[in-house]
Amino acid sequence: MKELKIIPFDNSDNNFQMLYELEKSLDYHVKNFGSVEMLKYQASLIPKKCNPKTEFLEIDNNIFGYGYTGHQSWAFDRTLLDSNISFPCEEKYLKYAQEYLEQQITEAKKIKDIKTLRAWVFNGNKFMTDFYKRNGFEISLVEYLSIIALEDFNKEEFSNSINNFNKNSFKIRTLKELQEDCSNWETELFNLFYRVELDVPNDSEVNEDRDHWKAHNLTPWFKPEDVYIVLDGEKWIALSTYNRGDTVTDTVSTELTGVLPEYRRKSICTALKVHALVDLKEKGFKRVFTSNEENNPMYKINLMLGFKKIGTEVGCKLAL
Repeated sequence: MKELKIIPFDNSDNNFQMLYELEKSLDYHVKNFGSVEMLKYQASLIPKKCNPKTEFLEIDNNIFGYGYTGHQSWAFDRTLLDSNISFPCEEKYLKYAQEYLEQQITEAKKIKDIKTLRAWVFNGNKFMTDFYKRNGFEISLVEYLSIIALEDFNKEEFSNSINNFNKNSFKIRTLKELQEDCSNWETELFNLFYRVELDVPNDSEVNEDRDHWKAHNLTPWFKPEDVYIVLDGEKWIALSTYNRGDTVTDTVSTELTGVLPEYRRKSICTALKVHALVDLKEKGFKRVFTSNEENNPMYKINLMLGFKKIGTEVGCKLAL
């Protein structure tokens, strides 16, 4: 049996490039989105209190995967340690992944206050989920990734939802338009984000502060014209936000879509998504991808709009 070598991540440009290429080959369901510079930016936002640790996994001078542990920054919990192991879904790597997972579990048990080790599986197929289940993990969250080809999208198919929306006095505006008249747009956007996120199914409690939200959402590549807001008079009641990433591409990521609870069942989210997809198509984009928890109503709306499932990601927990 060849010996597993664990190589600490050293934050060098070379290490970031290796990590990016591993993520692209092992984790990414959409390959032409984001760059190594985006990865560096995201890594820079993780606070020291999260104790992030990334390591490369090597066999016979071949780096075949990587692992990570750290506290979640947007829902910080001293008793919960996040982790992942990304490696090819091949039997020949299982014994090495097993060795590394056992090390992750042993080290987690040594950390004061840690009660739960949570693993995130980017490739949530049977091979990977069985690997974690054999080690006592229980699935706590399932998310489906889906994508739509905008050339196939026809808003006329959703005229009923649009008509229902138009029966009200609601208006759809881009954030760029609202910035011209609303001096406190950042506060309005944060408050709406936070209330909508509370409704998104999750296996941890949302406790994101404004500075963290701002750093992750108002990024250097943020485009206010790709943020769509529904207004009821002057009240911000729903949003659908999109991310072009930091490279020129024809693919856009959906960040968050949702409506305040008191405005549900008025066709708001469907009409808003239709409006956004039409606008993104007119801007020249070809594809939009998104991720939804399996029981999130937005997943059903996206399928109705023509999104096609392309992958599954799974969260699972081990009580220590």
